[in-house]
Amino acid sequence: RGQDTRVCIVGPFVCIVRPHRAVKSKTHHRRVASRRLREVAMMADTKQVTVAVATNADDVEIKCCVNLGSGVSKDIRARWPLYFDDWRQGLSVGRHIFAPATYIFFASVLPALAFGEQFRDETAGLFSIPHILCATAIAGVLQSVCGGQPLLIVGVAEPIVLVYYYIFKYCEDTDEIGLALFRPFCAWVLILTALMHFVLAAVNASEYIHAFTRFSGETFGTLIALLFAQAAVKGLKHEFESPSAAPAGYQIVNGIWSVFLALFLVLLAMWLMNARTWHVGTLGIRNFTADYGATIAVVITTAISYLVRAPQDTDWSIPTRVECVQIYHASVTDTWKTTGSLFDVPGAQIAAAIVPALIITVLFFFDHNVSAQLAQTEDFGLEKPPAYHYDFLLQGLNTLLLGLLGLPPTNGVLPQAPMHTRSLMGVGQDRNDPNKKNKVLEQRMSNLIQSALIALTLFLSPVIKLLPRAVLWGYFLFMAIESFPGNQFIHRITLFVVDLSSYKAGETQPTYADPKIVPIKDTHLFTATQLVALGAVYAVTWAGVYGIAFPLLIMALVPLRTYGLVKLFPASSLRHLDAAEDVEEVIETTGLGVDHKQDSLSKYGGELGGAGGFVQTMHPVPQHEMQRQGV
Repeated sequence: RGQDTRVCIVGPFVCIVRPHRAVKSKTHHRRVASRRLREVAMMADTKQVTVAVATNADDVEIKCCVNLGSGVSKDIRARWPLYFDDWRQGLSVGRHIFAPATYIFFASVLPALAFGEQFRDETAGLFSIPHILCATAIAGVLQSVCGGQPLLIVGVAEPIVLVYYYIFKYCEDTDEIGLALFRPFCAWVLILTALMHFVLAAVNASEYIHAFTRFSGETFGTLIALLFAQAAVKGLKHEFESPSAAPAGYQIVNGIWSVFLALFLVLLAMWLMNARTWHVGTLGIRNFTADYGATIAVVITTAISYLVRAPQDTDWSIPTRVECVQIYHASVTDTWKTTGSLFDVPGAQIAAAIVPALIITVLFFFDHNVSAQLAQTEDFGLEKPPAYHYDFLLQGLNTLLLGLLGLPPTNGVLPQAPMHTRSLMGVGQDRNDPNKKNKVLEQRMSNLIQSALIALTLFLSPVIKLLPRAVLWGYFLFMAIESFPGNQFIHRITLFVVDLSSYKAGETQPTYADPKIVPIKDTHLFTATQLVALGAVYAVTWAGVYGIAFPLLIMALVPLRTYGLVKLFPASSLRHLDAAEDVEEVIETTGLGVDHKQDSLSKYGGELGGAGGFVQTMHPVPQHEMQRQGV
């Protein structure tokens, strides 16, 4: 207490533990406090000296638009002393680091290929798979080497594909730009986007991350799932018109075969990822199958696709396959000349680029910060502090770099970000030790390795071209379905038809589903409000070129929750309906031996994190607090 501090000399290192001042309850401050407690506990056997110190700068609360740059400065002071330890930790486990690195590589490269094919369709080939792989590799290396939180996975996401589609349509319909200046116009958009990032980082805007609650996060996650499903349906519909040079009969065969392959991939991937529940094979084989289920399904489906082929002596194939040019192809190398054409864009159009730049900034401010937040939730028990302000500044630098290179932008992605953190639990530790098996290996090597593997994929276009397009559309559908586990919003929708009185003793259900805790009318009204918000955002994506404004509606969900919902619902209901955690109540009988199982919609949420990616915490509730009719 007071102004004293503990200075602990441990070998060649000096550790200073200052008293934690009372501040608002925010993620960073809570983590700092818990870290200091652990440090004090570890120092029990060390020589300690008490000295007087000045006020601790790390305890000064960061406020938006106050002390410009203080958030970034604080993040740098917190992370820089740990920088070399990040590398040491990654190298200390040797070959064991390759397991999580390859796991997240496959989780990242398959969506990158799918987005690349989608980009090729939406931009007439001006952006394609090599561009997406290159942007993902560059951003991944930058985040792993220079990022404040190296566990954060970055890449191209579905919303940016949609935004770029609208930019392409605008350029195509504008004589002053046309397709010739599409890339330079996009470069100006990203340059302006980067400047807006710098401003937001300077004014400590990321301090508002605490306002991103379940309401906005899960609505956004469900929107992404809808966009994935929409892309899959659109792609499969196009297969009934491909190959363009083939007779109509063969196009129908191609479409039917593509639908079969896509659905087969989805069902096979879901079955393989459930391998941990099998009784066949060793534990190692079951775990490997579950971890790489989606990748194995892609390989098997690709092999099966060759059972149906186009007639010989034709220049088209059934099913249609991915088109991927070499990295040195002219359509790719022309990208590097983008900066030379920047000033060919008319000044009026450069000014017009402010509009999509603002929209992308809003999108990234939400998406990137939420991804960073879910990659380091308290459930993971990370010991090193976050760096939201600094990482958003780095996101601006990354956007600027990719814009000047003529590449699409990247940002933090879901569900890969929390998947990466989860995959590092127990790496290099004794998994039989309950205190170590869930310890996350906080380091930079796994992100760097997976980024290097993505860069290597750039030179494997002959292998990529073996993939049928149906596999990518099926993978989109798979990602949409896998976004539902752990999503409370989806579960609450089912409550419109669920008979709550059917729950029996020993079963579990979320607290928001218990009418004794949250009135069922409040639950239904909250869900209906969320459905209306989701419908409004999704409807805007169909509004032609005006659909580019959909990120603004996503961001509007935050003030809607902060200032609107508090007037519609009592605080006690909102605490359960919009909590940062999924809290499940357990109907106790004797108090012991109760089957503590998660509800069916969330039991797989621990594997991929779900769309919202919020923490699942079991919360036993005494029977006297849960009196129910008939129990």
